[in-house]
Amino acid sequence: MSPLATENSPALLVQLSDLHLRVGAGQPGPQARLEHAVRGVAALEPRPSALLLSGDLVDEPTPAAYALAHELLAALGLPLHAIPGNHDDRDLLRAQFGPRDQPAGAPVHLIADCGQLRLLGCDSTAPGREGGALSDDELAWLEHALAAEPERPTLLALHHPPIATGVRAMDAIRLDAADSRRLETLLSRHPQVLALTCGHVHTTISASFAGRPLLVCPSTNSTLLLDLRARDDLPFAVAERPVGFAVHALLDGHLVSHVQALEQRPG
Repeated sequence: MSPLATENSPALLVQLSDLHLRVGAGQPGPQARLEHAVRGVAALEPRPSALLLSGDLVDEPTPAAYALAHELLAALGLPLHAIPGNHDDRDLLRAQFGPRDQPAGAPVHLIADCGQLRLLGCDSTAPGREGGALSDDELAWLEHALAAEPERPTLLALHHPPIATGVRAMDAIRLDAADSRRLETLLSRHPQVLALTCGHVHTTISASFAGRPLLVCPSTNSTLLLDLRARDDLPFAVAERPVGFAVHALLDGHLVSHVQALEQRPG
């Protein structure tokens, strides 16, 4: 137990997103930035209970990239819970982060206990597409998982935001709007879901969805240049602004989410 932790300390769940790790010569930047984020997580007091990885762990999926991601993150000595993003390969991610008892190509979703907080993670990826989707099977899995513990405070994680952000380049590859509506209807039956969190957009966004808070977690690797002009020809652009990660804490029945900024590193 951390020297500053007590029995009454909240269980802390740290969220890292959009690591976009690369391997090979000439690719030191994402690794250095992830190592910087890991040092920031290691400095937290009290010690976090677990780590959520909300997609795009690697930039181009290879076994070596996932092995490196696991090596760097395992140094924290925390349970690692990962869901895929549109840059990920389900099977390669599962080989390093689990669960391993699934058939090839199966969605990667998760259920984890973080103290009194229950974490559910949906697979919003659609292989071959950058945008997100929630299949009938994925929504059925989520319904069943929520029905199993209707009184347990729950955080729901997915990679793709279920809302429009106003950034046209990212809204073009958000969660499918029809699936967002189906998710909203599903959540209306499960009030124990206190909040949702996602990644994908490479910036911090606070919003609401289905009557709950929604946090878009920043990337550890790069930060989106904010441009809200209503133009479809604007590409994804990066700003020289801080990257970061999120820390979720269950306090007196309320889920409190903090975003921790990390100065942008060169490379």
